[in-house]
Formats: sequence, structure tokens, C-alpha cells
Amino acid sequence: MIVRGLGKQRGPAPEAQLQYEETDASQRAREAMALEIRAQGFHGFRPEGRPTKKARREILRFRRRGGE
Repeated sequence: MIVRGLGKQRGPAPEAQLQYEETDASQRAREAMALEIRAQGFHGFRPEGRPTKKARREILRFRRRGGE
């Protein structure tokens, strides 16, 4: 990635895109990472709807103990 310049303040995305240039190497690395992430898929718990009050407390307890 080659940075051509920095904006003085936040602006629209099209202007921000003019401030950098993606190299072939960075584009290949980004595409390879995207393929790897897609190949892994999502293997986590996906509940239906919002958790209940009890389930939310269990989630908080689990996270405090260091679970992921």
C-alpha cells in the first residue's frame, strides 16, 4: 500500500481513495486472506433472536472467566 497523502480532516470516501494506491502484492495478500476466511466459515454459536435475561447473565459470566 502506498500512501500518497493525508487529509487534514475527515472527508468523503471517494476523496480518501485518492490518497492511497494499492500495490499488486498487497492486493494478492488481501485476496488470499479473504479466501482463507471464507474457507474457514463461521463455526460459532448463533442464537435465534435476542438472548433472555438469564442467557445474557450466563454469557457475561462466561466472558468474565476468560472464555471466548
